[in-house]
Amino acid sequence: MGRKKEVARRKYISRNTFLTLLKAGIMLGIAVTAPGALKLFKDYGKRKPWCEFYPSSLERTAKTLLRHGIVKIKRENGIPVVRIAERGKVEVLKYDLDKIVIKKPDHWDGKWRLVMFDISDKYKKIRDLIRAKLKGMGFYQFQESVFIYPYPCEKEIIYLREVLDIPHSIKLLRADRIENEKDLRKIFKLT
Repeated sequence: MGRKKEVARRKYISRNTFLTLLKAGIMLGIAVTAPGALKLFKDYGKRKPWCEFYPSSLERTAKTLLRHGIVKIKRENGIPVVRIAERGKVEVLKYDLDKIVIKKPDHWDGKWRLVMFDISDKYKKIRDLIRAKLKGMGFYQFQESVFIYPYPCEKEIIYLREVLDIPHSIKLLRADRIENEKDLRKIFKLT
């Protein structure tokens, strides 16, 4: 009876949930049984949180994401494991970053936060995503790859660069004084 209830509670997995679980480091073991065919390892299908979903749904989602280059299969300790590919990191970031909000303090501390990045053309999509997200979070584009913001945002910037796996390409500076500060104060409506 317990096994029937467990199976009855299973559900289909969404693409976003699948990627979120992988991003969290929860491994999913896959056996490649034939070209284009994937099969879950039995013990991985029983591990939480994967066991909450129909195995066929997991296999179908993994196969679709693999075909689109969003995930890849890497061998770890001899077991093929599904991992997020570079393209998948951008995909995950798109819906994760929509949730990020920088909380503005009641009073400005008088310091400016500058975010600078140097990302090659090879990663143009990631570079464009960073620019769009910084603008969306309220940053002002100070120069081509330099953005400025008056409030603490270290956690959000660290998260951004770590999720994209480019920890050395984005730098954050804090400055007491900026040239043209009067203009920036007007832009950010600071007194």
